[in-house]
Amino acid sequence: DVADGATGIDGWFYSNGRPMRYESEADRDPTPDERSAAYACKVLGQDHDRPFFLGVGFVRPHTPLFAPKKYFDLYPLEDITLPPVLEGDLDDCAEALRNHWLWSFRKLATIRKLGGETLWKEWIRAYLACTSYVDDQLGRVLDALESSPYADNTIIVFTSDNGYHLGEKANMQKWHLWDESTRVPLFIHVPEGAGNGQSCEHPVSVVDLYPTLADLCGLSPDPNKNGSKKPLDGHSLRPFLENPETDQWDGPSVAYMAIGRSHEDAEGWSIGPHHSVRSRRYRYTLCGNGEEELYDHEKDPNEWTNLAANPEYAGTKDELRRILIDMRETGTNKGRVKND
Repeated sequence: DVADGATGIDGWFYSNGRPMRYESEADRDPTPDERSAAYACKVLGQDHDRPFFLGVGFVRPHTPLFAPKKYFDLYPLEDITLPPVLEGDLDDCAEALRNHWLWSFRKLATIRKLGGETLWKEWIRAYLACTSYVDDQLGRVLDALESSPYADNTIIVFTSDNGYHLGEKANMQKWHLWDESTRVPLFIHVPEGAGNGQSCEHPVSVVDLYPTLADLCGLSPDPNKNGSKKPLDGHSLRPFLENPETDQWDGPSVAYMAIGRSHEDAEGWSIGPHHSVRSRRYRYTLCGNGEEELYDHEKDPNEWTNLAANPEYAGTKDELRRILIDMRETGTNKGRVKND
């Protein structure tokens, strides 16, 4: 939330370090995200005689969780619902992951200790407010595109860099290998695309975006041929954009992700890096010290039960482990799952 006063608002700084000037909601500097949206709208209102790429970045809902008051008003505190949590959830998790980025666990524990569910709900409320605030900025850009000459020949991609825990897995942060940290929104609109407005359940990665845009725009699929000669990671998502339910795709049947060593704590650094793959149904994680996690999202969408030691899932775990190691060691994005 923002407060009255002309001294500026901590947390909203411009590149020159000057805090945002705020007298009232009607008399203030635009926020950085509002400035980004305004710039994008300006570009879309100009005449362009060549194809162009416009990248528009928004900061929120990254912390600190500041947004104009009207967005907080959308979410009365009494209507906020806490995420589903399981006390002792970390007990069966890999020790390497329980000791990774310890501040994230302490952060939630401190919030609950100082303010109980009320302070926890206030944090969630602020996150939701920031999300709606950015949604409005995105809407401004899309409205400008819709009213521009480029509405019918522009590919739209909306995505994010990471997810965020709001209490799930006992932490309030990111930089973990559980679903809340690793899942991101990914929307792609192609002019006259057959799959527009539909959902695709196949796991894909943001590394697939460049090959997808190169394919859709008729650009070279081998941009490094005159340089490093290294092939691109990732695969064009075009088949899914044409038919979200297709099984005809040369990419992997898992999404691959990793995190580095843990931040330093009293016992030094945890072993890392740690790697994880996510299929439609399962998440399998292999830690740097050999510890494993396996979750069945069909039965356990909250990742409460680590099945890595369950003999009934040994075949699934071994196959996902083989795929993960192959992708990790070859540096390619070609893992396949036979039965998922």
